[in-house]
Amino acid sequence: MTAARRILGVLLVLTGAVWLGQGLRLIQGSSMTGSTFWAVVGALCVAGGLFLLGWPWRQPRERA
Repeated sequence: MTAARRILGVLLVLTGAVWLGQGLRLIQGSSMTGSTFWAVVGALCVAGGLFLLGWPWRQPRERA
């Protein structure tokens, strides 16, 4: 399950960074360029992805 969280976290961070860049007009050439909606959604995706990437290391490990 940890590997799935890491993969999903990386995908969310990368996708969110692109959406954030388009929403803030840092990346041009899309209908999403300059849209506040995509800037907010991108920021939320980046935050969610960073949360998923940090979550596995904060859980205590079970001992057998």
